[in-house]
Amino acid sequence: MPGTEAVPPNSAEETGKRRCACVIAHPQDEAERARAQAALDNGLATNDAHGVLVACMQLLQPCPARYEVVA
Repeated sequence: MPGTEAVPPNSAEETGKRRCACVIAHPQDEAERARAQAALDNGLATNDAHGVLVACMQLLQPCPARYEVVA
């Protein structure tokens, strides 16, 4: 399915930055956000209720990592 392909892990430089530790991981950059949006669009197009639920939780829930100050 488009938007659900495996992606390579983030580079070592990015892993030192803030990361989401939530049960359902939230996107931390624009590429991750675009993948979550594509998964939502795919779930809506294919009537995949679980896919829609997970994508919405990724995109809509507040994430503490978004509000941390990165030194």
